Amino acid sequence: MGRAKILIVEDERIVALSIQSRLETLGYIVTGNVTSAEAAIEAIAQSRPELVLMDIKLKGKIDGIEAAAQIRAYFQLPVIYLTAYNDDDILNRAKLTEPYGYLLKPFESRDLLTAIEVALYKHQIEQQLREREQWLATTLKSIGDGVITTDPQGLITFMNPVAEAILGWKQEEVLGKDLSQVFQTIHETTREAIANPVKLALQNGMTVGLENHTLLMTKNGIAIPIDDSAAPIKNEAGTILGAVLVFHDVTEQRHVKAILERTNEELEVRVAESTAQLRQTNEQLREEITRRQRLENELRLALSKERELNELKSRIVATVSHEYRTPLTTILSSTEMLQQYGSRLTEDKKQKHFQRVQSSVQHMTQLVNDMIFIEQAGTRTLEFNPTPIDVQQFAGELIEEFRLQATDKHTFIFECQGVCNNAMLDKKVLGLILKNLLSNAIKYSPSGGVIRLELVSQERKIILRVSDQGIGIPLTDQPHLFTAFFRGSNIGVTPGVGLGLVIVRECVELHAGEVFVESEVGVGTTFTVSLSFPSEMQGE
Repeated sequence: MGRAKILIVEDERIVALSIQSRLETLGYIVTGNVTSAEAAIEAIAQSRPELVLMDIKLKGKIDGIEAAAQIRAYFQLPVIYLTAYNDDDILNRAKLTEPYGYLLKPFESRDLLTAIEVALYKHQIEQQLREREQWLATTLKSIGDGVITTDPQGLITFMNPVAEAILGWKQEEVLGKDLSQVFQTIHETTREAIANPVKLALQNGMTVGLENHTLLMTKNGIAIPIDDSAAPIKNEAGTILGAVLVFHDVTEQRHVKAILERTNEELEVRVAESTAQLRQTNEQLREEITRRQRLENELRLALSKERELNELKSRIVATVSHEYRTPLTTILSSTEMLQQYGSRLTEDKKQKHFQRVQSSVQHMTQLVNDMIFIEQAGTRTLEFNPTPIDVQQFAGELIEEFRLQATDKHTFIFECQGVCNNAMLDKKVLGLILKNLLSNAIKYSPSGGVIRLELVSQERKIILRVSDQGIGIPLTDQPHLFTAFFRGSNIGVTPGVGLGLVIVRECVELHAGEVFVESEVGVGTTFTVSLSFPSEMQGE
């Protein structure tokens, strides 16, 4: 038995004191003992009881039934009526206030105990149900798809804001209406009406999806391409309680698909043109084979180059398509949320959407920059401007930047040997080498550990060594590390496109240097970079 708090509203003082004595004997806490409805409402506001025992006949302008109605409306508290009358009119009035019990005087303590415990339990269950309903309603309002629910007859019981925005109807306009009056679909080509999916779901008792090329007619007569599904809502016994319809506007998806199809067509045309040119060249080469044996090797080289270009093209298309789709989707969803619900979003939520857009744009910009670098490297148009720089200071500042950006899981160690304050190197190129190697060390060390940068100055040479305690590189993958778009077989879902080490190799070659890798799976990886420069350019 709990220590529930109870307010007694009884204008007969002797009866009220008797009830109070019984309640306290049963282990309850009596927060007050008042004689009028007005005093009851004031007492509830001050002491916040968990249940009210209310006499129906009270002195004053307001009787117990009207007082109970106000208590339920303002405080949502359970009320048990106490009365000596068993009149039908009184009983009918009392039922309208949805009481949690009805005790006829005189009553036994056990009857009082039973009524109170049942009322408290029932009230607790109802509160839980209200919370679950509120949670469900909030969830349905916040998801990105349009959602409509109906009763078993197909009459609308709920419509979320996304559905309102797509259809052009407000929820208060359509509640209680037949769904077929609001949700009307036609075939895109034939313009014939399509069967309502909710009606089919209710009839068949199973999930129903719309066929392709379905258009939704909005309140304003605009036809919108959609994708949707309807499912019956059943209780534990399998009885259908209604249905839920989930749908979304696929206009933007179609637009993106059209762009991709057009791009593929253009690529196919270009490939066909290139193939035709190659065939012509091959024919010319075949004619020359009998006269010039050396052209056979050139032809083989050209065919090999063609395969490499086709493979590179396939990897570029696949990578760019995949890497752009996610940030574009993020940008689209965030901008739509800001556009449609900006006035209702909190500043924190707005800021989160802006940050998602900025992060996606930065990711796309970095991918474009990497692709431009690879293209310039392939055409030998990379800029290379060596100047005397303090490598120790430059590397130390870069390590500090990474230390500030990384998580607490990683520990950074920077060591320098020799004089490194006046090496003739390209500062931008050196930065690309270090940033890509350090970024990889962090990315492929998900469990943290020590990331070490060692800087060694030798005669006419700067040696950089970046080590981590990460996942390591399988031996079979190591020969392919510096191939564009190649990614290790053990990286799982770690993000990336496979260009970082290619950029490192190109930057190292600009300095007439070399790059080596030592790695063991589950132990870690070390990249060693050797950069050469004329000895007279190094300061003392």
